[in-house]
Amino acid sequence: MKLILARFYWPAEAIVDPLNFPPVFQSEAGPVSVSIIDIPLTHKSIDELLTPPFHLEKWFHGQGLYLDTLCGVIIDNYYPPDHPDSSKIRRVFSLLAEELDVVPVINKIDLADASQWDHFVEQMSVLHEFNQLLGEALSTHKLIEFHTRYKMQFLAHSQPAYRQLGPLVANIKHEPSLYEFAHQYRQRFMRLLRYPATVQNHTNVVMHLQGYFRKKVDDEARQQLTALIHQYRLGEASLGGVKATLRTLQSAAPHKWLAQQRYLYPWFIDYDL
Repeated sequence: MKLILARFYWPAEAIVDPLNFPPVFQSEAGPVSVSIIDIPLTHKSIDELLTPPFHLEKWFHGQGLYLDTLCGVIIDNYYPPDHPDSSKIRRVFSLLAEELDVVPVINKIDLADASQWDHFVEQMSVLHEFNQLLGEALSTHKLIEFHTRYKMQFLAHSQPAYRQLGPLVANIKHEPSLYEFAHQYRQRFMRLLRYPATVQNHTNVVMHLQGYFRKKVDDEARQQLTALIHQYRLGEASLGGVKATLRTLQSAAPHKWLAQQRYLYPWFIDYDL
């Protein structure tokens, strides 16, 4: 399997630095090799891109990129911030961030920020798994299974958007075209994932998951988990520690639905997002 990223860099004559990006992600289905396509931006290509109406998919095709397989875009500016031409790359970033409903976009300098890196990897991870699904024989059952796996992860990002996704999937059997539905659904959940997950939403999710162990583990284990969740809410414990405890309880008292949740068992298994 392959994960395809595009890096647009400016100016076109810049000598680009190597990206500090892992060459391989380990996924649940096996290793995923990372392919980064470097595309120089010129005044002409930027002007074409910034001229309304914004036919982004057509423009991307002209660069040899396809939105059904692309999992991320990195914008790399080699001009100083106060350079007059830096404003153009800022406009490109704003346009892509606003108009691309599916593919996550990030500035190269933001890859060094741990929280933004995690958010970018998370979005790529979800998109990559769904794109693998699109490459297979599509079925209603597979789409419902995907949504079921990601319910808690979606909830951690936006409760209102999560509640809108549910009815959309519930009516899937009435959709005239499964292919068109899948693309509409992908657009909706990738928009949802743009919202940063909050401590409040994560707390809501882990407390929901805690409920599955109410009658399956002893009082001491439940009390320890409750205390840990409280510490997380106060900023005194990590979310990773809460998830690790939930996985330990899941191993001791298996639950089929919990075992499917990407919130606890991400597609990219090296990243506890």
